[in-house]
Amino acid sequence: MYLSNVKIENFRQFRSIDLNFQKGLNLLVGENDSGKSSIIDAIKFVTGTQSNDWIRLDKDDFYTDGTTRAVELKIICTFFDLSKEEAAAFLEWLSISDGKYYLKLTLTGRRKEKSNSISEVFYDTRAGEDEESGMISGEAKSKLRVTYLKPLRDAEYELAPRKGSRLSQILAAYDIFQKNDGGRHPLEETMDKANLEVKDYFENKDGKQVSDTINLNYLKEFSLLNNPLTSKFGITQNDLGRILEKLELQGLSKTNESNLGLGSNNLLFIAAEMLLLKKDTGYVGLKLSLIEEIEAHLHPQAQLNLIEFLNKQSESLGFQCIITSHSNSLASKVDLNNLIICKNSNAFSLKNEETNLDPGDYEFLRRFIDDTKANLFFANGVIIVEGDAENLILPTLADYIGLPLHKYGVSIVNVRSTALLRYSRIFQRKDGNSIGIKVSCITDRDIPPKEAKEFTYEVKRRGTGTLEQVNLLSDTRKTEDEYTLDEILEIVTEKKNKYTLGDVQTFLPNTWTLEFEIAKSCLRKIMHKSIIIALYTNNLERIISKEIIEGKLKEENDRWVKENKNENQIAVEIYAPLERKLASKTVVAQIFSRILAKSQIEKDLIQHDPHLKYLIDAIKHVTKL
Repeated sequence: MYLSNVKIENFRQFRSIDLNFQKGLNLLVGENDSGKSSIIDAIKFVTGTQSNDWIRLDKDDFYTDGTTRAVELKIICTFFDLSKEEAAAFLEWLSISDGKYYLKLTLTGRRKEKSNSISEVFYDTRAGEDEESGMISGEAKSKLRVTYLKPLRDAEYELAPRKGSRLSQILAAYDIFQKNDGGRHPLEETMDKANLEVKDYFENKDGKQVSDTINLNYLKEFSLLNNPLTSKFGITQNDLGRILEKLELQGLSKTNESNLGLGSNNLLFIAAEMLLLKKDTGYVGLKLSLIEEIEAHLHPQAQLNLIEFLNKQSESLGFQCIITSHSNSLASKVDLNNLIICKNSNAFSLKNEETNLDPGDYEFLRRFIDDTKANLFFANGVIIVEGDAENLILPTLADYIGLPLHKYGVSIVNVRSTALLRYSRIFQRKDGNSIGIKVSCITDRDIPPKEAKEFTYEVKRRGTGTLEQVNLLSDTRKTEDEYTLDEILEIVTEKKNKYTLGDVQTFLPNTWTLEFEIAKSCLRKIMHKSIIIALYTNNLERIISKEIIEGKLKEENDRWVKENKNENQIAVEIYAPLERKLASKTVVAQIFSRILAKSQIEKDLIQHDPHLKYLIDAIKHVTKL
């Protein structure tokens, strides 16, 4: 059996959510206070935990909109795929759908306001399909208890021997540590033998002098004549439960056989907890592990090894995991079908039945989402771009106009291709609901002006060394003047419609590419200078100096004035070295960002420049609060 669905009403920050889980691994991701822990706690309230953690509803667990606090809450957990043995154990409370048994548990909490503003909270858990279902028995409910690993756990303390130790609870759940025939357990017999040896040591060997000192020198003098006190050494409380409490699980590593660090002890603790999930094959009941902040104390490679194991093995080994995480690394390694985004007091599964992603998209994203791209799962807003230039320039531009992306929790995802559609669909739901993460897709329009085809430059012919004129664009490349207005409108509309839906919006330049558009804007001089610097940087034979750069800029500007070049002609000349790949777009973007950050251009001039409008609009879309 596994937990298939949780419905929550009026619990903490959740007004109402309906969340489906997968059989194996489920990873809850999202920013702080997004509700990940509340989902874990909601499940614990219904099922209870293997370690019998003290959990109780109180007034603060009831949803409030800031003005009014709810007086009733509900948490409904539904379990599917019960085996015959499990169905028999819950027979009295089972329901049936499409010929399959399922178990539904409903926790209802009620809050009664008292005159002194103190609330009394009452709640009960019922099993069955309808509201009139009966209370579930304690024995049946014990088969639903989950394994729970709290955040920032002290693994060393949890594994240490003590009364009621976690390790003793884990071991006691195994059949081999349960006495069913009334006889002595092998461990008890072993301790009996050890106890006899201990007694013999203190009664007949070197330890006798200690026993005699206590009994003859002290207790005899302390005691009354009619009630003399004596003592003996031994191992006390040799029943199996006490023996298990004396055990500790020790970790050994190749490099350090003692004093393991927090991370290694954490892995040891998780492995011990997994014992509860991989009980004997005859075990009847839920095998579910709830783990908060699984990455706690683990370095990135250990995180990846652990999540890789859970991702691949949990379902095949017959247990279910629901895990919370803030780690980009972990989110990038888990199949999108197993991810759940928590955002704005709601939760959104990314399983294929609930998103607009195609089956091929899942396979593509599984290969290409890495740690840098996985930050989109934790962002307030996302800007998806096709290359390094946008990735480098946009944060600087946003800072300059007073909308710093990091302050608004906006992540830039550089997909380095035209695969914008696949990434944008992550945020598009089949039911049309909004996740609450605004997304700006920035892509090139890719329609060059006629001046680009008219632009020629000289190159040396191979072999002869003679100069010849070459066109910047091939003869087959269509330019803006070769399209009708309707055709251009159709191209632009198709690109926008391809990505745009709900919170996902698409932004295109007026004509060709990012760099070309900037070369037509009020930032033209900065782009021109950046490309000239990049050209001189790429050619190590040239001497790089401020005078040379400024001289080259002046020379070209004077020529444009003399030749009466129009705006498009100038922008084509500025952009041409990038189209010819004489300079790196990434290097140019780095230089451009550095110069822009130190410039004194009026902010309003940038914000109202028609050639920068699509970039400004994209930034404003994701920074709307």
